[in-house]
Amino acid sequence: MARGQLVVAIPNPHAKDIGVALLSRVLKQAGVTRTDWERV
Repeated sequence: MARGQLVVAIPNPHAKDIGVALLSRVLKQAGVTRTDWERV
């Protein structure tokens, strides 16, 4: 996933959209705040 200069790799073997809970956990582990992710 990429937003501007921020790039976070999310493995997804199911080739479908990921859920909000998984995205939240991945961003937390990456040290990315929700505010940073939502900023365009």
